[in-house]
Amino acid sequence: MNIKMVSEKTGLTKKAIKYYESEGLIYPAKNVENNYREYTEEDLIKLNLIGALRALDIPVCEIRNVIEGKKSIPKVMNQALQRIHESIDQLEKSKMIIISLMEKHSKDYEWIGGQIKKLKETLELSVEGKKEYIASTLLRLFPGRFGQVFVANYEPFLKVTVDSDEKKRAWLKLVEFLDDLDEADENHPLIAGMDNNNGETLTYRERAAERVRKILNGDSEVKNEIKDGIISVAKNLKEDEAFRQNVKDNLEKAEDMVQTMGASHDGSDDIFVTCLETINDDYKKYRKIVNQIKEEAEQEIKDEMGLSFEEMLESLK
Repeated sequence: MNIKMVSEKTGLTKKAIKYYESEGLIYPAKNVENNYREYTEEDLIKLNLIGALRALDIPVCEIRNVIEGKKSIPKVMNQALQRIHESIDQLEKSKMIIISLMEKHSKDYEWIGGQIKKLKETLELSVEGKKEYIASTLLRLFPGRFGQVFVANYEPFLKVTVDSDEKKRAWLKLVEFLDDLDEADENHPLIAGMDNNNGETLTYRERAAERVRKILNGDSEVKNEIKDGIISVAKNLKEDEAFRQNVKDNLEKAEDMVQTMGASHDGSDDIFVTCLETINDDYKKYRKIVNQIKEEAEQEIKDEMGLSFEEMLESLK
């Protein structure tokens, strides 16, 4: 067969056929009388295979490995499939970042450039890298022992696997939220007061992790301790004026610190919690259990005192 016939039978252009020959994928014989290439049925079979594999974007070097028997077709296809999955993942990440930035409606080129780099880098972080990113960001936002205790409370939930579109969106939203916050003043009464407390952070960290583990495992003793603690606070709020004033002062300090850091109070200050619930299943489970405990405590408080715990806190504002 001449190259014209092969081109018609395979659908490949003459240029492509000659290219595959130059790459050593086929070796057509030459007619010594006219110096034209003559293609065999075997060449035709190989060219059909080459055309099919190239249609799947399998590289020529990999096709050569198949033809030379160095790799099987299933292995080459599995590797191609892996590359496709990786490409889709990268495209999805880019899509998420673009959507996230478009929602900001920013025209600041410098900010957009920096934000794209940051969001892309944080999406690419490993599980440990993401944990370290959240922890280090929180420690930057909340200096001193206050930040250490804050991180200790969330540390059991900071290992996150961002393996779905929903989790990717939540992760990007979390990163943007933390990035928008200003650092808390290290001289703020809440932070300075905790730094004057000589408690052992490592011990607290271990206790917090153990408490989380017990709650997730359904430990009834810990559940009762939490419920009894809420009820005790409610009783003190109702009966102890000094305690009531102390709680009111601390709530005002917390409100002031949140405001100075730039968090809004339209519900968006719960972004950290809602995003963490989305990207960490244990935290979602933990929150559900704790909320159930709070509901039980609320009912007992209302039955006994006539007011709910939330109503008592509201009365302090």
